[in-house]
Amino acid sequence: MLDLESLCVAIARMGRPELDPGEVGGTLDSMAARVGDHLAVDAPPDRLAMRLAGLVGGELDFHGDPEAPVGPADSYIDQVLVRRRGLPILLSVVWILLGRRLGLPIAGVNYPGHFLVCLDAPGARIYLDPYSGGRARDAAQLMGRLGPEARERGLLEPCGVRPIVTRILVNLKNQWLDAGAYAEALGAVDRILLIGGEVPGELRDRGLVCLHLNRPGDAARDFRRYLTLRPEAEDRSVIEALLGRIEGAT
Repeated sequence: MLDLESLCVAIARMGRPELDPGEVGGTLDSMAARVGDHLAVDAPPDRLAMRLAGLVGGELDFHGDPEAPVGPADSYIDQVLVRRRGLPILLSVVWILLGRRLGLPIAGVNYPGHFLVCLDAPGARIYLDPYSGGRARDAAQLMGRLGPEARERGLLEPCGVRPIVTRILVNLKNQWLDAGAYAEALGAVDRILLIGGEVPGELRDRGLVCLHLNRPGDAARDFRRYLTLRPEAEDRSVIEALLGRIEGAT
């Protein structure tokens, strides 16, 4: 079974290889104890959600900063715990891990463009936005922002560990690609494929990264597999042309 905390620590080690998992766990334990001292976990769900926002978003000061530049540190759990700032998904991870320690049913919601959490209490599911300090979000409004196809995909349902970790890694991959940091991007896409299996688009992206790193044999392997898995891919002609250049040079 995939463990969210362990995987987030493993991702943070991409930036800080010496990171001790006990450091992250100890910080979360301390924060959970602080929150728990002022929280009635058996309160009605709406009051519980409001109190959590006041404690986690308010007293602990976890929220986003839309004016700050985004970098890899915003995806590293150790850095987010120190700075109390980060991407919506990492702030959501903090809420989920605190909820685990407090015995609260807090789950991730893989909402397009802006990760959320929900307090999934019996008879009441309350959506909260950790980036806004835990502000409640209306389910009907969230659904109304989605297109007809997205509305049928269960995007407001609680999600498991795999989509959370994959989304964190995709964010990192894209940041490193934008910065031309191809070795780091390769590390991210390798982990995506390790967790998610043969995702065709990620195989293609790894092939492109390998080309930048002057690893044509690895690139060709991934391109061939991508075309096998996606024979009708819209970019098939582009990938075939790249593959042809590699094969012509060997």
